[in-house]
Order: sequence, then C-alpha cells, then structure tokens
Amino acid sequence: MLKREHTVLVVFVITIILALPLTAFSVETADKDAFLQEISGFIDRNPDVFESAIFLMADDYLRQNKIDETIAFYEKAVKILPGNENLLNRFANLYKGRSDYVKAAEIYKRMTELKPENITNFQMLSNAYKNAGQNDKALALWEDLMKSSNNAKVFMQASIFYSGENDIEKATEAVKKAIELDPENVSYLQAIEGYYIGTKKFNDAEAICNKVLRGAKASWQKEWATSELVNIYQRQNKLADLIARFEKDLLQSPKELTLYRSLAELYQRSSDLGKAAGAYERAIAQGLNDRDTNDRLLDLYERSNKLDKAETQLKKIIVMAPKENSLYERLANLLFKAGKKEEAKRTWNELLAKVGNDARMISRYGDRLNEWGDVNGAVAQNRKAQALDPKNLWYTIHIADILAAKGDLNAAKKELNDVIAKTADVRMKQDLESKIKDIDAKLNAPKAAPAKPVASEEQKQKPSEKKGFFSIFEKPKPAATKGAK
Repeated sequence: MLKREHTVLVVFVITIILALPLTAFSVETADKDAFLQEISGFIDRNPDVFESAIFLMADDYLRQNKIDETIAFYEKAVKILPGNENLLNRFANLYKGRSDYVKAAEIYKRMTELKPENITNFQMLSNAYKNAGQNDKALALWEDLMKSSNNAKVFMQASIFYSGENDIEKATEAVKKAIELDPENVSYLQAIEGYYIGTKKFNDAEAICNKVLRGAKASWQKEWATSELVNIYQRQNKLADLIARFEKDLLQSPKELTLYRSLAELYQRSSDLGKAAGAYERAIAQGLNDRDTNDRLLDLYERSNKLDKAETQLKKIIVMAPKENSLYERLANLLFKAGKKEEAKRTWNELLAKVGNDARMISRYGDRLNEWGDVNGAVAQNRKAQALDPKNLWYTIHIADILAAKGDLNAAKKELNDVIAKTADVRMKQDLESKIKDIDAKLNAPKAAPAKPVASEEQKQKPSEKKGFFSIFEKPKPAATKGAK
C-alpha cells in the first residue's frame, strides 16, 4: 500500500514539475535540477512511474487538441524511454491519426527490432506500409520473416496478408506451413478450408473437415466441421449423398447429437420439414433431451403448421423452464393460431396472475388482443396498465394509437388531450399537439363525393341504335299543331 501511494505521489510531482513553468515555483533552477536528479534514480528503477506521468501529460495535450505539441512531447519522451513499447505504440497511433503512415511505419519498424517475438508489431508495420502505398515493403517484410521463422503465427499472419492481396495460392501455402508447425490449432485448419472452398477445391475442403471431426476435442469443433460439410455438399448438389453418410454414421454412433442436428439441417435444405423434425425426435428418443434440441423441434413443428404437436412440445418446454414468461406468450399465440381463442386468453390470464401487477406485461396482453381483433379488450388492458403505473402516460398514448388505427379519431383525440392536461413534459406536449393537428386534418378533410354510376354500353347507345331492326316499321308521330290540346 505504501509503495502504491509513493508511486502516485511521484507521478503527481513529476507531472507538476514538467508541466508548469519555472516561475510557478519559488525555487531556483539549480534546486529544480537537484530535485530531478534526486528522483532520477527512482525513475531508473521504476520506469513505469515515468511512463504514467508522460501519458498524463500527453492526454492533457490531446484534450486541448494540441496534436503538434503532443507529437513533439512524445519525440522527447521516447529519447528518455527508448525501449518502452507502450510509449512507441501511442506515438505511432498519433501519426496514424494524421494519416502519416510513413512516420508510423518508422516507429513500428523500431518496435519490431526491439521485440521481434511480438508478431503484432510486424502486422502493424505491414499495415502501415500498405496504407503508405509501400506494398513492396510489406511483401518483402513477410517474405523475409518466413525465410527465417519457425513461428506458426508468423505464417498465419503472412497468410492473412496474402489473402488481402488476393494471392490465395500464397495464402494457402503460408497456412500449410503454419499447420505443419502447429498441427493441433483448429483455427488454422478452418482458415485453409475457407481458402479451399473459395477456390472450389471441394475434395480438399472435405478432407479438412474430416480431419477436424477425427480429432475434435470440443463439441463446437464437431458442429463447425459438420456444418461446413453441409455447405460443401450443397455447393455440389450432393445433399442426398451426405444424408446417406450421416444416417450410416448414426448407426455406429446413435448418441452423437451433432449428427442429428446436421441431418435436420440437411433435410430442411432439401425442403423436407417432416424428416427434419424426425431427426430431432430420434435424438430425443435416444435420451438427448436437451433444451436446444427441444426448441429446434418446436420451431419445425410451427414452420410445418403441425400446431397440435407444437402445442404439446411447447408445454413440455414450459415444464423444463417454468420461469420463462416468454414461453407462455408463445403458447398463447400458438393457441390463437390454432383457433383456440379462449384457451389463448386463459393462458395469458394465467401468466398475468403469475407475474402479478406488471403494467408492461398487461399492456403486452393488450397488444395481443389488438392483433387478435379485440380492440375494446386492448384498450381495457392498457387502461389497467395506466392505473398501475400512473406516472407513465405512455399507456394512454398507446390507447390513442389503437383507437386511431381503428378509425375512432375523436376518441383518440380525447385520450391525447387527457395526456396533455396531465403531463409537465414540454416536449411530450409538443409531440402530442402535433398528433392532434394531424387528427384534426383528417376529421376536417372534405369527404369524397360519391362516384357517379357509369352508364352501361346499352345505356350509352343512341335511341335509334337502341330500337334495333324493328324501328323502321314504326309509324312516325304526327307533328304537334299550333293550338292543339
């Protein structure tokens, strides 16, 4: 504890001495130099203390947006602590922020020389070269490193560089060398498999997946490999072949959950949801009754519109996780979809009894009722929520939205005016007044005149046309004479 306090004190003193002008002190220059000489021995033994002081002062410059001063300050600091990697890294970042990648590269190069075992420094140097338009230097950097290194990470980073240059052949060769040096690293196998798929070398990609499956020590490795096999076979339109392979593998390993999942995925991609569900049913029958498998089976039942099975399955999951309220909501929606409206409402009421006076949950029930066409029920539930949470006027605003959507604009306007009268929030009042103006515009809009009936073709004909053939035999009426009655 004493050591920590001493360190903090030294940082504070150094910061003050270096940051303020001499006139701020009553001491002479000689006294100041003597003091710095006094603590220099401590700094030599504890360079981290001085590093902290430097960072404090540099951060102060940056807060004032004095970039030139910060760079000049770091120039001096790296002369005092030339081997400090943290200091050099911050210095390089300053130049990167200015897009001066040539200067940044110079600093990263110094860092690679100080700590050649830190591969990240080489990666940063390579990126700086590329950003500076010096691709030839970046290329030479990795070429030279690979000639002398036996570090798998070097070859993996070189692979990433070549991939960025769209030289997949060299990227692949670099990963191969990394795998030779570290054959247990699955991430290297994943990388080369990606290159093989990108170049449509599907047999080589499949071989990598099979290798991972043989040596898999974790479930995620199996899942990755089988998932990639599905993609590989689909690209070749050979899903049926992989289904046959996995079905055969299950005969040897009936407890392998990854195979059931992969089969379900294959059947789904083949648009056979029934067999996909059957794969999960078989897994559960084998005792692989985990939550994820049951969830996936439920999703398939719903997607294939097997609502009775979905209901049974969901009720089973609720037993597994009785505290998950979202499951009850899902059950209610499922029941309504199956035409069991009263059961759906009963399920919601059971959930509300379970959670107690939860205004948000009650409002959510109102939303479901609104979706189901029960607008009055939706309004009633939101009024209940508003009564439980009187300070949150959102529920009344929500009622207004529901009523407006129904077309009951006057009722919606009344709800909004009630909120305006109750709230002290100026912004909310302005927003609601704007909504009321929109409602008024709709209420006062002139009603469209009823459309005139369109005359039929028969009605459009001239009288002579309408009379037809026999009109030529009709006698003309005598002309009316003057004074005739």
